[in-house]
Parts: sequence; C-alpha cells; structure tokens
Amino acid sequence: MSNNRPPRFVVLEGVDGSGKTALFKLVAAYYGQFFSNLPLYTDLFPGSHQGTLGEWVYRFHRNQVTRAPSTSKVTQPALQLMHIAAHVDSIISRIAPTLQAGGNVVLDRYWWSTYAYSRPILSKDQTDKLIAAERMFWDPLIRPEVVYVTRKESLKPHQLTAERHRQLDAFYQELIAEQRKEGVTVHEISNDGTLAETWQILLETLGLPYIDMETVSH
Repeated sequence: MSNNRPPRFVVLEGVDGSGKTALFKLVAAYYGQFFSNLPLYTDLFPGSHQGTLGEWVYRFHRNQVTRAPSTSKVTQPALQLMHIAAHVDSIISRIAPTLQAGGNVVLDRYWWSTYAYSRPILSKDQTDKLIAAERMFWDPLIRPEVVYVTRKESLKPHQLTAERHRQLDAFYQELIAEQRKEGVTVHEISNDGTLAETWQILLETLGLPYIDMETVSH
C-alpha cells in the first residue's frame, strides 16, 4: 500500500460535536501506518504539539494558561486573531516544509473554522478581511481535499445548542459554496450512523483502500 499515492493534503472540518476529531485521529493513524515512507504532519488546529504557539493558544482558549486573562475578558475577534497567528506559525514552520518535501498533511480544522466561528459576531465583509491575513499563507500551497462532516444531532449537546449547531452549519455551507466555485474539492459526509460506517465512507471518499478501525487504531 505504501507505493500508492494518497491525497497529499486532507482536512477534516465540521461543527463541534460532528465527530470529525475521531475520524481525524483514524486518518492520521492510517497515514502514519500505511504511508510511513513519506513525511507526515498532523495537527488539531489551533495546535496540539507541545511547545508550539498553537498549543499555547489552545490552552489559553480553555483558560488553562497561568497568569493570563480569562477568555471572558478578551473580545471574540481578538481570540480569533490568536487562532490565525497560530495557524500562520504552523503553515510556515511545519505544513509548508512537509508539503515541499513531498510529504502528507492531515489536519483537524482549517481556516474554515475561523470563518464559521467568526460569522456570528462579524459581518461577512469583516470576516473575509479577518481571514485574508491567514489565507495569503495558504494560497501558495497545494489545495487540500476538505471533508466536511455533518450530524443531525451534536455529540456535544452540553456545549452546543441545536440552534447554535444549525447556525454554524449554515455559515460553513456559505463558505463551502464559495470554495467549490474556486475549485476546491469539498466532500460532505454524514456521521449519523456508526463510526465504523462513516470510516468506511471516508476511505471511499478519499480513494483509500479499506482498513478496519481496529487495525488502524492499534
């Protein structure tokens, strides 16, 4: 299998509670096991690698940084700009070098999340201008294949109301329509069934040979 070329740049996107992170972890493990001959960079945005700006922003966003202001005292646009800074750092330091070396990149979230989660507080024009600072660093790279994961009911109802879920999905759909017009490959898959069923659909969507979840996760 290692001789077959997988999609080089894959992004899992979706509203919180869609189950995308579980799928991301499986895809990341799949690439690590079966395409180990190629450089690989995986990350959960804004960042999951210890000691990076993205990991610090992740902890700050969850009030896990000592001697820092509470996120309740920081404006939402400022918080989103922190995410953008973390993304740009990852692009320059890790993502671009991996792709330039002929490797693969798999991400949980993309600049799309910054867009969708900024739209409830900013106008379309304001959001586009906010995102432009980050997009200029993505634009020179190869375009990703984006998998947008959907669910009728959130897996995190305690964190996200049904109304909020629908609102964010609408903003994602707004962006998906624009991105498709720009030639970006966007796949939409439902995660309303079992994780195993969605996993099989995801591999088919990406054109990857089927491997059961147990084999990938061990």
